[in-house]
Amino acid sequence: MNFVGTIHANLRAALQSARRLKDSPVHPDTVEHWRRLVDAAKSEHVAMQSFRTRELMSDLEREISTRKSSRE
Repeated sequence: MNFVGTIHANLRAALQSARRLKDSPVHPDTVEHWRRLVDAAKSEHVAMQSFRTRELMSDLEREISTRKSSRE
């Protein structure tokens, strides 16, 4: 998966979107993009570089799980 900008910046933008859209429906492709972003951060060990990046990754994972549980 190719990203424009850093993984950290992409995680931050995705988390801002997830929070902004908290009570709104989100297209499944968007949630999948967020999931792939978290996976990319994990696979590149970017998350281990800074506490803030790990925190963003964890927060986005929580948002994804919230979306998933609300759909089931």
